[in-house]
Amino acid sequence: MYDLFLPLALLLFVGNFTPGPNNIFASYSGFHFGLKKTIPLIMAVTFGWPALILATNFGLIFIFRQYPIVQTILEVSGSVFLIYLAYKLSQTKNIEEKELDKPIRFVPYFFFQFINPKGVVTAIIIVTKFIDNNENFIRDTIIVISLCCLSAFLSISTWAMFGGYLKTVLTNKTSIAIYHYIMAFLLVMIVVLFWMN
Repeated sequence: MYDLFLPLALLLFVGNFTPGPNNIFASYSGFHFGLKKTIPLIMAVTFGWPALILATNFGLIFIFRQYPIVQTILEVSGSVFLIYLAYKLSQTKNIEEKELDKPIRFVPYFFFQFINPKGVVTAIIIVTKFIDNNENFIRDTIIVISLCCLSAFLSISTWAMFGGYLKTVLTNKTSIAIYHYIMAFLLVMIVVLFWMN
């Protein structure tokens, strides 16, 4: 495991800091509600994504191998949901008519991690590549989950702060509409890129 520490850290950095559904929602929430009201979303990702990895580690991986259709259903459901949200975001023209009229709550977004296509695939990669199923299982699991919690918290917080910063820069309706179009476009591109791989 220790020789795989750097590859795991790089995978987590790329996977968590690049645009994905969690980061886009964090930016959106930070933009519309500020950092303080985005804390439930930050905590949902910080604990929800590692919970997905734990679930995959302790059983989902066997279900996915035995019944690949289950993984496909989760990925399709998550993709459809993201495209729907992208459409709703693209229809938002200003702050007052934002699609989410309340900040995202912890529990729903915690469970969203289990249908997030990018998260599901990354969890499978992490479990199969970085956790030894033999004598080092507990040690590897603790290391991986600790790194996942840390990287998830740092990335989601960064994106939420970025959204909050953008609110101070984007002050007219046109720039706000452009921001919503970009967020919607990124969500669609994530789905497209996911299914191209």
